[in-house]
Amino acid sequence: MAISTALSASEALEILKAREFDVIVSDYEMPQMNGIDLLRATKAAFPHIPFIIFTGRGREHVAIEALNLGAAFYLQKGGHPRSQFAELRNMIEQAVSRKRAELALRMSEQRLSDIINFLPDATFAIDREGRVIAWNHSIEEMTGVPARDILGKGNYEYSIPFYGERRPILIDLIFESSDEIAKRYYGVVHKKGDLLIGETDLPRLAGQKVILWGKASPLYDHDGNIIGAIESIRDVTERRRMEEALRESEARYKGIVDSQEDLIARFLPDGTYLFANPAFCRYYERSYDEIVGSRFRARIPPDELPLVRKHFASLTRENPTGYIQHRVILSGGEVRWQSWTDQAIFDEKGEIREYQSVGRDITDMVQAEESLQMANRKLSLLSRITRHDILNQVTALMLYLDLAREQVDSPPMAEFLGKMERVGHNIERQVAFTKEYEDIGVHAPVWQDMRKVLRDALHAFDLSLVRIECDVHDLEVYADPLLERVFYNLVENALKHGGGISTLAIGTTMSSYGLILSFEDDGIGIPCDEKEKIFEKEYGKSSGFGLFLAREILDITGISIIETGEPGVGARFEVFLPKGTFRGVKRK
Repeated sequence: MAISTALSASEALEILKAREFDVIVSDYEMPQMNGIDLLRATKAAFPHIPFIIFTGRGREHVAIEALNLGAAFYLQKGGHPRSQFAELRNMIEQAVSRKRAELALRMSEQRLSDIINFLPDATFAIDREGRVIAWNHSIEEMTGVPARDILGKGNYEYSIPFYGERRPILIDLIFESSDEIAKRYYGVVHKKGDLLIGETDLPRLAGQKVILWGKASPLYDHDGNIIGAIESIRDVTERRRMEEALRESEARYKGIVDSQEDLIARFLPDGTYLFANPAFCRYYERSYDEIVGSRFRARIPPDELPLVRKHFASLTRENPTGYIQHRVILSGGEVRWQSWTDQAIFDEKGEIREYQSVGRDITDMVQAEESLQMANRKLSLLSRITRHDILNQVTALMLYLDLAREQVDSPPMAEFLGKMERVGHNIERQVAFTKEYEDIGVHAPVWQDMRKVLRDALHAFDLSLVRIECDVHDLEVYADPLLERVFYNLVENALKHGGGISTLAIGTTMSSYGLILSFEDDGIGIPCDEKEKIFEKEYGKSSGFGLFLAREILDITGISIIETGEPGVGARFEVFLPKGTFRGVKRK
């Protein structure tokens, strides 16, 4: 034990300013300032240092005043010095021990307060008497009640901001269980160990109707005794609203999906089904419970299994959706055609989490297409045979006309023979047109690389005297496979009727409705009154089928073509590609 002494109260105050002490022991009678005045001064400047005062006999009033001012102990002078100092030592040790315990308690309470204030949820605590001992920043914001106005208050003061009245709430059930309170205010209170969890609707909190979720638990001392309780409160109004909206959305989604005639299912990469709509179950003649949770697999003909595996392997994060048609063998052995749109759903790591598939039975459509193709093949065969026979007859007719012309001297008769010859040539052109026209629309439209289409069309001509300016790159167009014929006809038209062109320019321009692909030359151009007529059948200086066929080929996929050039400057054809008929292409 280290001891410092001072001969006066003023000297003691100076020493206290310079060093820290655990306890102050003071006489009452001192020069300049007595012990009571020193007690007042030290409590004002050093409130946490215990103070012990010596008093003489007959000065009990001094002892009482000292204790009222915060002295830890008082000791009357007199008696044997050894016993007196032993008693003083005991008082000093008690005072220091109490001071350290109080300091530890304050630090513990401060740490608890700091922890509670750090919690994101609105949190408060009470002692066994129901007095508020903690009220964090979040609950200040929730209730609008500052901590300074409620700390230390009891009698259910903490319930008023929530319910507008004094009444037990969830935290009080820690001390005394009450089914009536739990049911009346919380509906259902769940107990998990020593935790109580409840949820309640409040008609008003800061002027709004809210739903609060609360969790309360006891506070224990070192001996395991309950010394208080703590409750955390969370405003779950928005979460409950979102959950309700989600339930309603799921109900609407389920209603829509369940009413669909399309087959809809979700399944994991290992084939385990997560969902199947009623149409899916009816189609495969299985119940929902038989499919969902199982690795149900439709029987696919062995020769189509590689196609299906390749289809699912092609689904990536960049291209998660794919379309496929294949056959399936039903339980009764019947073979049916199906079409499926499959979408792979990925997790944050880029791994496939599940697949969502929408399919339908297209057997009738496939059979109708096969019947139509068969009919078209028969018609095409009949057309070729008929065309061959007609052309043979026309050839014979033209031969007889040549022979007849050699035997005729009459000018009127020669004129008639000339007209008959022109009719024969017209028949030849008409028959040739049927051959070209019957190929349009026979095959399904496909995506075509415009760079290749233009290259193939241009290579069919001698363009050694014509400068080609082509600004078309990385573009695919969805059109009839005869698309190349369109640009072949445009090049042919420019060379035949352009009046000696020297430049062909091909480019693209974006518009708000789609893409314009322009094709222009520097020839004589097209008169204004013929800009639309040139697309009519048999209009022009030759057969007139080229531009007519071009417009027909483009129209199959909704693509249009017009002429917008300036007479005397050159012809300009604009091919308008609506959105959905063109896309960019990645070059390797």
